[in-house]
Amino acid sequence: MPDWPIWVWVVIAVVVLAIIIAIVVAATRGSKGARIERAEQLRARAHEDDRIVSARKERADGLAARAEAVREEARSEGARADSLRREAEAAEERSARAAEEAQLRDEEAQHSNEKLGEAVQERDRRLHRADELDPRTDADDGRHRRDDRDSTLGGRDVHRGDDLHGDDNLRRDDDIRRDDLGRDDELRRDDRDVLPDDHDAPRDEQGRRLDPYGNPIDPDQRN
Repeated sequence: MPDWPIWVWVVIAVVVLAIIIAIVVAATRGSKGARIERAEQLRARAHEDDRIVSARKERADGLAARAEAVREEARSEGARADSLRREAEAAEERSARAAEEAQLRDEEAQHSNEKLGEAVQERDRRLHRADELDPRTDADDGRHRRDDRDSTLGGRDVHRGDDLHGDDNLRRDDDIRRDDLGRDDELRRDDRDVLPDDHDAPRDEQGRRLDPYGNPIDPDQRN
C-alpha cells in the first residue's frame, strides 16, 4: 500500500463516497420515475374504465327505459284487445238478437200472408155467392168481374148489401143469411188474429219501438 499522505486518502474517500451517493441517487430517481409512470398509466386506465362504465350504465338505462316502454305498450295492447273482445261479444249478441227478431218477423209475415190469403179467398167466395144470388148478375156480368179485380181486402161489397136490403126473396132466405152472417163473424175473428208486425217488439219507457241495437226508432222512419 503506497505511503500517501493522509489528505490524499481523505480525497479518495470523499470521491468514492460521492460516486456511491450519485449511484444511489440515480437509482432512486429511476425507480421513482418508473413508479410515477406506472401510476400515470394506472390512472389513465382507471379513467378509461370510468368512461366504459359510464357508457355501459347509460346503455343499461336506455335498455331499461325501452323495456318499460315495451311493457307499457304491451299493457295498452292487452287492454285494447280486451276492449275489442268485449265489443265483439256485444256485436255477436246484437247479431243473435237481430237474427231472432228477423226470424220472428218472418214468421209473423208468413202468418199475416196466410191470413191475408184466407181473407181474399173468403172475399172471393162471398162475391161468387153474391153473384149467384143476384138476379142482375147476368146483365152486369162484366161489371162484377171488374169489381172483383179492383176490390181489396178492406173493400165493401156494395152489390151484396143492396141485395140484402132490397130483394124480398133474399130476405126471406133465412138459412142463407145465417150462413153468411156466420162467415162474417169468422172473418172478423180472423182479422182480429192478424196482429201488427211490431206488436211484440221491444220498447222503451216512452213506448217507442227499439231497433236490434237498443236505439229508439222514429215512427216516420219506420215507414
